[in-house]
Amino acid sequence: MRVPGRPVLVCYIPGLDARRVDAQLTPYISALRHDLPVIGIRTLPSTELVPTLVSGILPHEHRTWQVSLRPAFREVVAKHVADALPDLLVTTAQCVRHVFDRTYDLAVVPWRRRRRFDLHRFKYTRRAASADALRAFAGYPSIFGLLGRNAHYTFTKDFASLPALLERLPTRGRALDFLEMYALDLFQHWHLDNDPMMAEALRRTDRFVRDLHARCRERDRRFMLLVDHGQERVVGTVPLIDTLRRVDLPEAECSYFVELACARVWFHTERARRRGLEALRELPRTTILSWREMHQYDVCFEDDAFGEHYVFADAGWIHFPHDFFQPLGNIVLGLFDPLQRRRVASPIHRGNHGYLPHNASERGWLVLDDTLLQPRRAEARLIDIAPSLLSLVGFEAPEYMKGTPLFACLTAGG
Repeated sequence: MRVPGRPVLVCYIPGLDARRVDAQLTPYISALRHDLPVIGIRTLPSTELVPTLVSGILPHEHRTWQVSLRPAFREVVAKHVADALPDLLVTTAQCVRHVFDRTYDLAVVPWRRRRRFDLHRFKYTRRAASADALRAFAGYPSIFGLLGRNAHYTFTKDFASLPALLERLPTRGRALDFLEMYALDLFQHWHLDNDPMMAEALRRTDRFVRDLHARCRERDRRFMLLVDHGQERVVGTVPLIDTLRRVDLPEAECSYFVELACARVWFHTERARRRGLEALRELPRTTILSWREMHQYDVCFEDDAFGEHYVFADAGWIHFPHDFFQPLGNIVLGLFDPLQRRRVASPIHRGNHGYLPHNASERGWLVLDDTLLQPRRAEARLIDIAPSLLSLVGFEAPEYMKGTPLFACLTAGG
């Protein structure tokens, strides 16, 4: 039975780990989880979740999956003159360029490695700058592209902005309001080990959800609280880059891109593959998967362009150094962003996610406040969110969305 359309406000709070929701720190959210049906969400082994969430298609379809190796670099290639420049010099120059050209991404990766990749990343700064970045992925319209002016996207990474948002949300005359409250996720990356500060951040989040939910009830809006992942406290580091450098392996025979939770490696000769894999398999606290083995986690690329081998750190561990660390850039970010100030003292993240999906930090969940609807199942895939939101506002999902709506009418009368 088709769900009757009605305006919806989605309060999307990445990083709101269900393990940290309790009656003491988050009494309102805890009560919502007690009083309303909770649907678990099976997520992806990545930090790149928003494109899948709003498009209803998987990474191999929307192609937003960090980086891919350019075809010209699948074999050993001659060095470029810029490859001889010191890494710190090259990355500093690239970071300066990034200050004036925000489209120049991954400035911290040395040029000799950066030039090997095509970039497919969807950093939060892009959607924060303009909601138009969310309208389509690889030619597939997202929920925002399909609904057009009937949908409104709001982004914040600042706790101080929350009172002002309560004055504006929900907006009038739109079928869908989608708020991404990124402040908690960003805060946890640098403060998850600080219990007093975390307690205050969770209390502020709880009060905001309470007040926003009240506003939705006043304006007859369905209210959805949506979380696509939690965060794990970081307890140690894995020296993957240092390990590859210690192997008797010319860099021309191997390419790599290292995120905190996962590294992607490509080998360009059989010798490199043999020596490299032998060294990587000796790394503690890691799991190595081939690109074909990634299919079990809904990462179904047809070849190894986006990674020949994936090296996942165990939950609570991160690769360091990684390809988002640059000494001078780290200091600048810490000095100018209060939420990241602790990185000046140490560049090691305090919290992280993007691990393999069986880990607790990768479990998402949602609740919907509508007594006339009931969940069709207890667990959803990330691709079910987009068609579910379209269904709630009375819009039929297009055929390219592989997920299915999560809610059904409780009674025949709807």
